[in-house]
Amino acid sequence: MLGHATAASAAEPTAGYPEPVIQWGVQKGETCDDIAKVVYGSAKHVALLHRYNRIGCGPATPLPEGLTLVLPATVTSIPDARIKGAYPEVKAKPPGGAWVTAAPGMPLGSNASVNTLDAGRADIEFIDRTRLVLSPRTLVVIYGTASRSRVSRAPPAAVELEDGEVKAALSALRGGAGASGRASDRTPLATVEVDIKGGGRISASSRDTVVQRKGERTTVAVFDGKAGVSASGRTVEVPRNHGTRFTPATPPAPPRPLPPAPAWATGQGPDIFLTEGDAGVFTASWKPVPRATAYRVEIARDPDFNDLVAREEVAADVLAFRGERLPLGAYHLRVRAIDQEEYLGIAATRVGHLLQATQQGGQIGPRQIEASPYGVLRLGPSNALEMALDDGPYGPLVERLDLKQRQPEVIHLRARGGASDASPAEPTTIRLVYRPVTATIDAPQATPGVPLQILVRLTGASGLDVPTRVAPQLRVHMPDGVRTLPLDPTSRAADVATFTATLPLPASLAAPVRIDVIDDRGALLGTTHVEPLARPEPPPPPVPKREPPPPVLGAWMPMLGVSPVLDTLWLPPTLPNAAAAGAAIGRTDAGWVGQGQARVTGSFGPVGFDAALRSTAIGDSTLGSNGWAGVRMRVVRLEGSSFELAPAVRVGFPLTDAGPATRLEPSLAAAGALGQFSWLANAGLRLRLQTDDTATIPSIHGFLLAGATYEPISWLRLHSAVDAHLLQGDAVRVGFGLGLEAGGPAFVGATVRLGQGIDEGQGLFTGQLTLGLRQRAP
Repeated sequence: MLGHATAASAAEPTAGYPEPVIQWGVQKGETCDDIAKVVYGSAKHVALLHRYNRIGCGPATPLPEGLTLVLPATVTSIPDARIKGAYPEVKAKPPGGAWVTAAPGMPLGSNASVNTLDAGRADIEFIDRTRLVLSPRTLVVIYGTASRSRVSRAPPAAVELEDGEVKAALSALRGGAGASGRASDRTPLATVEVDIKGGGRISASSRDTVVQRKGERTTVAVFDGKAGVSASGRTVEVPRNHGTRFTPATPPAPPRPLPPAPAWATGQGPDIFLTEGDAGVFTASWKPVPRATAYRVEIARDPDFNDLVAREEVAADVLAFRGERLPLGAYHLRVRAIDQEEYLGIAATRVGHLLQATQQGGQIGPRQIEASPYGVLRLGPSNALEMALDDGPYGPLVERLDLKQRQPEVIHLRARGGASDASPAEPTTIRLVYRPVTATIDAPQATPGVPLQILVRLTGASGLDVPTRVAPQLRVHMPDGVRTLPLDPTSRAADVATFTATLPLPASLAAPVRIDVIDDRGALLGTTHVEPLARPEPPPPPVPKREPPPPVLGAWMPMLGVSPVLDTLWLPPTLPNAAAAGAAIGRTDAGWVGQGQARVTGSFGPVGFDAALRSTAIGDSTLGSNGWAGVRMRVVRLEGSSFELAPAVRVGFPLTDAGPATRLEPSLAAAGALGQFSWLANAGLRLRLQTDDTATIPSIHGFLLAGATYEPISWLRLHSAVDAHLLQGDAVRVGFGLGLEAGGPAFVGATVRLGQGIDEGQGLFTGQLTLGLRQRAP
């Protein structure tokens, strides 16, 4: 009756177990007592056979032949179970002790209790690697087996459920697990026994059976394998994806199908979400299930949903899940419908991966990357994913992608080995939208020969090491060729980087200059044209300052009487440029006489000249023809000819034998202008230079002439003057003249004089008419 045992090293625990174990192959007719005596030396250690095996031991009851048992290598005492996970607050109570806060790793002995309270969850792992997952508001009692192993043919229950929900999750196999410790679909599953307080038992050969107790009613949902449900003397077998319910007073209902799994709104996954930080967002949505009153949503770190992150029951109108601030890694999402009879439905599951991604000069979104063509994209690391760029093949995840070397439009991500699946999941497509880096160039108009100061602003460079990754520089198109210039960084503000450069310009520059900003690969980032300033024209030669033409002071052609003695001329310091011919009439001793005349005056700068010719008088042959010629030098001229002064000398000479004797006339002329008025005075002497046989010409006489002019309009001038003569022998002669001159360059003049003649018999009236040409001031 001796079976065969395979020994394990006593020095170290066997892999997957908390202690060294051996395997025992049951021979025909062997009982639990027989095996305990052989392995441990006494039948009193038979309880050790229940530690890793769900078997029924009774007196003289043989075990099934060929059954493989896992047995402790030696007699040891270890807890029946341990708390594998507890969140956020779970209470545990050892036998006969007080309630304490449960923590992962806490041992649970026989008759220990675990309570998840209102919001807690707990994961209990038994020595035989079966597991129970407790929902909120669940109270269980851990059963020991040693005291019952000799009195019960049936395997003892692992737990007793007082209230709440447990999930029976098996990992041990009858006859042993494979190397991974997981059961295969073709290997018979071990059974987990759950007693319901008040009556009822569930024997679940299943990896996923959920037992819920609310009040007196217990609901069982089997999602894998099968479960036997016993109550009130009746047992039903519940197959996969079916459920039943009972109370202590009513037997189990016939198994009925569970609510169907919700259909995902978008594909089957896996979902891969990018996040820049150490945590991210996992989202999913599903389609409504008919007659659902609520949904249970669970997210876990493992495919068996033992390491739960969150579990919520939501209303029927909630059809989406959003998990925020989840640490990086893989997550499993499960959604079940709950129908009107509170049956928990078949699960829809999908896998999500939160993958870290960082990018210089861009932004990361769950499904899109706003990238800079000069940035570096960093992904992962993750051994669970593989990727493809654009239409390329899949390969391991590239943790560093330099976008300067390659700029894919899309990145495809999928679970590693997805192409070999019978129904491969759709890959997650991440689109890359490239944000260009552009340059604006500020440069003033170019001045030939003067260095040009250039300011460059680069936008779209946020987060980039611009001098290294972009390395901008200037490319300048000059008339004599193309040259490149470095750019010096000056400042950085948010998305804008500023650079400056100085461009020397030749003095001969005449054509526009094109300025480009390029990167280190020659790609154009911005351009502008700078027009050269026109060469300054040479300054015009200085215009010599010309004095304005002086105003004409006095009359253009003053009175020239018929008397050879009183014919002094009223002339200004600056003589006008004019010429005239005319006639004068007057009364002498011989009666009325007339005399023709021609005169000319002019100036060259301060020097003036004058000349006058008179014909022999008509009506008095004693008045012969004579002429006068003179010159003067202006010595004073104030601004605007407000005052002028000039000495003058004139010479009179006979032109016929009857003409008057030769005379010399020194004089002084003073005059001034005041707006439309001018005044003029002449004072001088006449000296006879030869003998006068007629005795009509005094040897000396002095004279004074003074008067004024008024020009009301540009073509008309009025004048008046008083003349006084002191003759030889103290004789004095005085006269008063009035006249006008009218016209432009050609003008006419008329003058009359009223006054004494040389002799008493001569008349008081002398008149003059002239017609002339003149040069007027512009």
